[in-house]
This record gives sequence, C-alpha cells and structure tokens, in this order.
Amino acid sequence: MEKKIAICLATYNGEKYLKEQLDSIVAQSNKDWNLFIRDDSSTDKTKSICKDYERNFPLKIFLIKDKFRCGSAEKNFLTIMNYIKKNFPNRYDYFMFSDQDDYWHPKKIELSLRKMHDLEEDYYEYPLLVHTDLNVVDADRNIISNSFFDYRNLDSTVTEVNRLLMQNNVTGCTMLWNKNLMNMVDTDVQVAMHDWWLTLLASCFGKIGFVTESTIDYRQHGNNVVGAIKVNTLSFIINRLFINNNIKETLSLAIEQSKVFLEEYGQKLSSENRDIIYSFSCLHKINKFKRISVVLRKGFLKQGIIQQIGELIFI
Repeated sequence: MEKKIAICLATYNGEKYLKEQLDSIVAQSNKDWNLFIRDDSSTDKTKSICKDYERNFPLKIFLIKDKFRCGSAEKNFLTIMNYIKKNFPNRYDYFMFSDQDDYWHPKKIELSLRKMHDLEEDYYEYPLLVHTDLNVVDADRNIISNSFFDYRNLDSTVTEVNRLLMQNNVTGCTMLWNKNLMNMVDTDVQVAMHDWWLTLLASCFGKIGFVTESTIDYRQHGNNVVGAIKVNTLSFIINRLFINNNIKETLSLAIEQSKVFLEEYGQKLSSENRDIIYSFSCLHKINKFKRISVVLRKGFLKQGIIQQIGELIFI
C-alpha cells in the first residue's frame, strides 16, 4: 500500500528518549506512514540509533543524509519538509512533525486523520490543519497534567489570525496538515517557529481542527527547547510580570514574523486579513498608548487574563 503520511522528525543529541519515541511511532494503529529523520550533527548516539531503526524498518523509516548543520529545530524541520517536497512531490497527502523526546499514544495518527477527514467533508480544497491536546509529563512520563490546554490556559477554539499573530496555540508535535497547506510553505523563508507559521497559513487560507483527546506525552526535562509552564500560578505571575519578563522579546519576534508573512503572502490574503496583519506588523512604530489602543481595537490579545494583563503592561 502506498504511504500517504510523511512524518518529519528532527533530532539533535536526543539519545536519552529517542528509542522510546521511535517505538511509539512504530506502534501506531495507523500504518500508512513513512518517517523521515534528519539529524543535525549530534555528538551523542542519536545518529547511530536512527541508523538502527532505518535498518530494522527499511520500508518505513528513512534517514536524510546531508553534511550541513542547521543549528535550530526550526531550520531542521524546514529542511526535512524541503527534502520531502523535492523528492516526493506527489506521494504524500498528509504531513506531521515529531519531536525526539515525546511519546505518541497508539491512536495519535488515527485520531488526527479522523478529524482531518471530518474537515475534508466541507473543505476538501482548503489548506487544512489538525492538532490535538497533550499530556504534560515529567522526564519519567509521570503525569503532571492530562491537558496541556488547561495547564497553559489556552483556548482551542481560537483560530482567528488576529489572536494567533500574538500567541500560537497549536503545538507542532501534535499537528497533521494536508497537501494543500504543505504546497503553500516556502521552506526557504526565515520563520520564528515552524508550527506557528503553518498555523497562520491555515488560519488565513484554510481551516483548523482540534482533537480534544491528548494524543502524546509531552515530556518536560532539563533539555527542552520549548517547555510547558503552568499558567495562573503565583510563581508564574511573579516570574512573568516582575522577574523574567519576555513579553517584549516575544512580541518583537511575532512582529518580525508578521512582516515576513505579509511579504510572502500579501497578494493572496483577503483585504481584511491583510489589514489585520499590516496593523500588527506596525505595532513597534507607534507609542505605547497607541499600541495598547490598537491591540484592544484589533483584538491582538493573548489567551488568558493573566497573560493579557502582562501583555498590556509590557507591550
């Protein structure tokens, strides 16, 4: 049977949890997939682990072999996407990201694909993206929270571009997207976050669907590039608002990303979305009081009252 799902796994010094993750992918109830792994010059045993799995599953797992270093997960994932688009332009209908340190529940692909098919009944020709909830777990996969969305006080119903420009609520390692969305991605563009970029595309040009069931164990450990921090606790409020404020840095990153997005897709955007994204891209050019006014008027708001307060204080 022809494989229809391409899974992109970016690795770098991930030997500690990689086998467990690979085993969880191999054990998926849906078998209609290929896994493409690209290692970004690991110095531990990651590459040898990947080679072992490629050898043991020769029709399922492929290790992308090149000699340059990306230096970031975003570039690594984009490089994998570029490889698939160039070498298998018509083979795959759906695509997924995988981190190296999580654990996929057995029906992750099955549940995501079921939601995708539901969307396709009405929006088959659209760029479509599906994502799911996650279990937040510790290094040994003990449950911290059985809902990442509750833990982070996120709202899965937020799919409007004005909200998503300010804060992404789609976690890359839970995503499944279709060929129509994949065809819109220019893998040479410098993006802030690969999953955020695809989310903006789906918001502007297609539809976003959500699976309420948690489909992975999202492992929290000392080497996480991006981790899950519980929102609305006293420690979070003190840390975020008074000690380690990164709101300005995140906003700057989001604004720069919006400029690139506008340059790349401005001619294809609806006039409404073009106006929204342009207004967001100009936030840094106006003074604080005008900035707050634009944020409130255009709805450039984060999800959750505590994060909104922090946004308005430090914007």
